[in-house]
Parts: sequence; C-alpha cells; structure tokens
Amino acid sequence: MTRLDVRFDPVYPLAKLRPADYNPRRLSPESFIRLQGSLSRHGVVKPVILNADGTLVAGHQRTKGLKAIGQETTPAMILPQKVRLQDEIKFNLLHNRVETESSLVYAEPGPIGQWCWIPWQSIQVAESKNVPFQQAIAFMTAAHGAWGSVVIDDQGRVVLNAEYAAVAKTQRFDVLAWTCASSDAGELVQDLTGEYGVYDWTGLEEQAPVWNQHIVQPNRLREHSSKAKADQVRYKSEVWERLVRPRITTSTRIVDFGAGHGDYARHLRAEGYKVQDYEPYRTLKGKYSLDIRTIVGQIRGIERELRARGLYEVVVLDSVINATTSLDYQHWVLLTVNALCAADGQVCIGTRNLDRELAYENSGHSISRDSTRLNFLDSENVDMRFVKGKWQRIRFHTPESLRGLLLRYFEDVQLSDASRATVKAVCHNPRAFAAEEYEEAFRNEFNMPYPNEYRHNKHEGIVGILVELIKDRNSEMEG
Repeated sequence: MTRLDVRFDPVYPLAKLRPADYNPRRLSPESFIRLQGSLSRHGVVKPVILNADGTLVAGHQRTKGLKAIGQETTPAMILPQKVRLQDEIKFNLLHNRVETESSLVYAEPGPIGQWCWIPWQSIQVAESKNVPFQQAIAFMTAAHGAWGSVVIDDQGRVVLNAEYAAVAKTQRFDVLAWTCASSDAGELVQDLTGEYGVYDWTGLEEQAPVWNQHIVQPNRLREHSSKAKADQVRYKSEVWERLVRPRITTSTRIVDFGAGHGDYARHLRAEGYKVQDYEPYRTLKGKYSLDIRTIVGQIRGIERELRARGLYEVVVLDSVINATTSLDYQHWVLLTVNALCAADGQVCIGTRNLDRELAYENSGHSISRDSTRLNFLDSENVDMRFVKGKWQRIRFHTPESLRGLLLRYFEDVQLSDASRATVKAVCHNPRAFAAEEYEEAFRNEFNMPYPNEYRHNKHEGIVGILVELIKDRNSEMEG
C-alpha cells in the first residue's frame, strides 16, 4: 500500500508554522521545562502534523519547546488535503495519546539515529492490547493517509506508538520510524511518556454551544433498532427502574426534568402514573428541529400543577448533569431540581460513572467512526466527543464526586448501585439558597438558548410560582 500522499519533511521551518486556534492541551511551567529537556536530549522523534494549508494540527507544545531551546526546524508530516476542524482535533488528540499505549509489536529497524520507512510486511504484532484505540487510528489513516510514526529500537521492538504500527500492519502501509539504540530506549520512553499537560476544552467554546446538546441528548432512553423505528420503543433506564419505580405509586406526583423525548413519562402515564416531563430541547419526531410549542406547553403544564398542588413528591434527573455544558449549567439544573422538590420529597439522580467509563475503554470493545468512546478528560472530568456531526461535552462523576456535589444542594444524599455504568443517588431535605440564586437558575433552565440566539421568553409564570413555593418550603423546613 502506498503512503497515501502524506508528505514527510524532516526539516520543516518553525517560522512557517501556523498554530491552530483551539489547541486542547495546556502545559504547566514544570512540564514545559521537562519537555525542553527531552527535546535537548533526544531531538524530535515524533514529527508534528500539519494540515494541507500549513496549520499546525498536532505538536503545538513541542514546537514551543523547540523554539525555546533555539531550534529552527522540526520533522513534520504534511497532510495531502485540508481536513475539517473535527478531524484536525482528532489528529491532535490521537497524536498526544498514541505513545501511552502498550501493544507488543516488532518490525525491521532502520539505521540508529535516522528516519526511515519500515515496510509493513516486516511488522509483527505479538500482543494487541487496545482494539478501540487502534480502530480510532485506523479511521483516520484510512481517510487521510499514513500520518503517524513510531520509534523502534535496534532490536526491532516498537517502543513508542505500537498501536499505530499494528494499524499499519492491518491496513498494509509502510511506517515512518525513528530508530534508537536499545540502551537508550528506556530513557527515551520515560522522557516522552507521562504527564505533559492536561486537556483544556475552552478553545472549542464556539464549536460546542449549549444548544448542541439537543442533537443527541433527547435520544438517551431510546434504543435505535427496528423496533424503535416501528414506535415499539424499549424502555431502559437504571434510574427509573432501580430508583424511581420502587418508590412510587399511581398517586405519587412526579416530574421528569430533562426527559429527552419523554418516553418514560409517556409510558408511565399510560399505566396511570402522575408524571409530568420537561425537556428544553425536545425535537420534532424524526428531526433535529426543536419543538418549541411542546416545550412551552410543558412549562405551562408544570406551572399549572405547581399552582394547584405545590412542589413535587419525586423529581427525576436522569442523565442530565453529564450533559451540562459548564459548571454554571450544572449548578442551575441542580438548583432547579432542588426547588421543584417538596420539603418531604425526594430527587432521584443518575449520571455517567467515570470509573465504569474508564474500565469500558480498556475492555477491548469495538467503536464507531463517529463516537470513539476514548476519553480525553480535562481537569473537571469533562470529555469532548464528536457525535452526529456536533461536538458534545460529556461530564463524568465518580461516586465520591457525585455525593460531594449533591451535598451542596441536599442535606441527605444516599448513593445507590454505584458499580454500574450510571452512578445514582437519592436526595432528601433540599437546602435553602438565596432567592436571587434561584431566580437566575430558573431563568436559565426554563428559557434555554436555542440556535440563532433565540429564546422563547415564556418562563416568567413558572419562575414566579416557584419563587413563592420555595419561600414557603424553606420557611416550613426552618420552622
């Protein structure tokens, strides 16, 4: 197989590089000093990646380090065509991640201290340990050519980027390699691996506005299958099945906050349960268009219920805080469900379990082209994934972090079934907050931003009644 027109330049001028605007990695001063030391000892054994227009796709920190130690050139892989933004970012993520993998791969070494192309026929995969990561690499090599490289020692072991070499064997393309002496390989690997900064997604703010979440979030309770297409939807939710249903009767007043398509609420209403639902990004059936009429109708329905019968006995928040796009929105949604809960009510919450997600990534599962299920977590355990044509933020919690978060809003938090994919909790005794904090949360949760800066502005009634009810509730609880 040919090298698919990716061009390698061993001495690309640093002065010609055009950094991307979004670089998702941030280095501490200590890490930057360590990087400079590694570059001084070993040089660049991992070329940067350039888009066809000269934009630096991967290797931002490395080029800064090279300039800091007085270098003027860098090895570079130049892509054959201009790639879209989401692929630029995938290159950056995979490029930063690739040397941390641990498959056992051998190949024909080249001359020590030089670049050479290793024929794919010489690659032997002795042990393959990360199928999903190899698949993520394979999607990008199939679309854009042999953009990566490896480091191999003089005994033929691929010591860095072994997963990339395994993909080259499968797809039958030659691999660019830097060969080092086996006596130096240990120090080189130690220098190039480990902590070199953290992910920072702030550069993608404009690429992932709040309303992006409506593209995928309302589908979370549906199974996309032939039955689903025939409106024979399977109802599956750990929160509803394990927390909510054992606690309710047909007389219990329930609100499902952030209900997606409302499948569970509709299903339970058909069984005689008193369930209302609210989804600020409810879409028209089979479309991505927002159903503003239904959204406003849900708000008015909840407002009427609050005026007639007061706060709810059970509030359900299933798979919502994992989709919050910022810490502000996480705070607003939790403050709103705090407000909807009666003094003697309960809130049932479920969100993505970080421990199980990391275990899933290492389980050897298969992935899809659109959603890799590989984690690139920032300091707040937020990942960015490209799903159905849009960037989505995915926020993860451990059982401990979820409990700590919820104790800010409820005096009593009981974790439930924390070993599963969803970490869950039941909350009682809502804490009191200042009226202005509640009002800010309600304005944001019941009048969400939509595409083209549109807001429906039909929220004043529900804001007013909720403010009155929580004043009464908090006075009652204080008494």
